[in-house]
Amino acid sequence: MGLLQYFDTDDGSLPEITVTFAEPSQVTQAFDHLFACGARNVSVGGGSLWLTASRSEQPFSGASDASLVISGAAESFHVVLAGVTGSGYSIPDLGVFVDPDSLTLDYRMGSPWGEPEIQSLLALLRQLKDLGGVVAVPWWGADGERAFLCALDGA
Repeated sequence: MGLLQYFDTDDGSLPEITVTFAEPSQVTQAFDHLFACGARNVSVGGGSLWLTASRSEQPFSGASDASLVISGAAESFHVVLAGVTGSGYSIPDLGVFVDPDSLTLDYRMGSPWGEPEIQSLLALLRQLKDLGGVVAVPWWGADGERAFLCALDGA
């Protein structure tokens, strides 16, 4: 079963893919990896973080901001990244929610997605698995998650 059906029709939703890590340092490595793969922040207004001690907002400044979440200095945050490549094809914009133990990726379904972009996303997720991540896609339901994890494992 192909995965295109989970990407091709924009129904207004933002399906999520969660990558959970056992060690907080793996979250920062994984977020850094997205930038090493060409990510650039395209969040409306640039994105921001909420600093816990000062109870104030700070503009998103880059990959190193994940370490602020890990240390507890900032609340979890969400940014939109463009230009990420996993295997030579640019992946359509990905929302990334940075949490102390995970990265949750969300995406807008629709025409920007084709087989090369899906394969590039799978390659990126394999790279995140190599960094210690465990991938889950509960958004797609049991059958969709099974199909996705089979494709991710190359089966």
